[in-house]
Amino acid sequence: MRVFLLVGVWLWSLALAFPRIGVHEGFTRLVFDLPSKEVQHTLSQENGLLVLILKGVKAAPLDQVVNSSEVASVQTLPEEGQVRVVVRLKGAVEATVRRYSDPERLVVDLSLKRETSTPAKPAQDPPRNRLPKPPKPVVLLDPGHGGVDPGMVGYVVEKEVVLDVALRLKRLLEQEGIEVRLTRDRDMHLSPDKREDLSRRASLADSSQVNLFISIHVNASPTRTAQGVEVFYFGQAQSPGVLAQVIRENGGGELGRRLTQEARTVAERILFDIVAQANQRYSQRLAETLGRKLSQATGSPYRGTFPGDFFVLRYAKVPAVLVEIGFGDHPVEGRRLADPTYREKVAQGLLAGILTFLANGAYAR
Repeated sequence: MRVFLLVGVWLWSLALAFPRIGVHEGFTRLVFDLPSKEVQHTLSQENGLLVLILKGVKAAPLDQVVNSSEVASVQTLPEEGQVRVVVRLKGAVEATVRRYSDPERLVVDLSLKRETSTPAKPAQDPPRNRLPKPPKPVVLLDPGHGGVDPGMVGYVVEKEVVLDVALRLKRLLEQEGIEVRLTRDRDMHLSPDKREDLSRRASLADSSQVNLFISIHVNASPTRTAQGVEVFYFGQAQSPGVLAQVIRENGGGELGRRLTQEARTVAERILFDIVAQANQRYSQRLAETLGRKLSQATGSPYRGTFPGDFFVLRYAKVPAVLVEIGFGDHPVEGRRLADPTYREKVAQGLLAGILTFLANGAYAR
């Protein structure tokens, strides 16, 4: 939770800027989320300026001081039928441009040109055309509930199961060289007030700090007959069943309805924001990948991927999902979730989904 409102507004506007800007060791990355494959681009570089023209794109004006080793500032200039992006460079900088699809985006990496002087040991000098080493991905795991909030209670207690799964997943991800952060690493709440607790978790999903946000939960059903895996990304709930589940995860009762309505207001804004729509598509893709891999690893049915007005996902600036790993009140699946061996399978399934998503180049900080 940031202290100063003006700082929070500034960070939010930067996260939604066109382009998204990431400063890393050895290079600066510009990511342009594009509305379609039909967008054409041209790139030129002269006299310390890099000029990128994107035809068929709309964007708000931007004049952002970057002050990295490679870039002084970035200026976005909307023009009729196109957008001109002017990057003021520092010294001799070379640009590497890549284009990705699903969703459509253009990634420009800017790095300082290497010295041309003859090194003392040529055999140990890296090739001039070698790309900068990509930054280590950072995954934020959110074991739902905790402390005064047990979550669902059935054959298992939700807060206990999701923490155990998150710690197992953390170990597996770190073995793959991925940095992991947790919203909690023990039985605790971030605040006894539900709204504040969810807001603090959501504020950690900052695009300058992490690449993915995964909130882990255990499901429940009024009939206690449902079982399987469900994954949600942020958006307007489309069915009464999903809406009821969203209200429960948002605190339940009148509080849950109030927080759901507040989140729905944010969801409605996505319809008018091209950058937020791009992040929503990333989140949907992450949700589908996690759901299928988790189902394969555990044998639990894959019930689908759905949009939902989850308060904890509402301001995420990176691909963010809420995973329901199973139904804790089902007489079979609930008992499975109490088994450490099965929980390890759950963690393995989530690991497979995360690795698949990252391997497809779907994140950029």
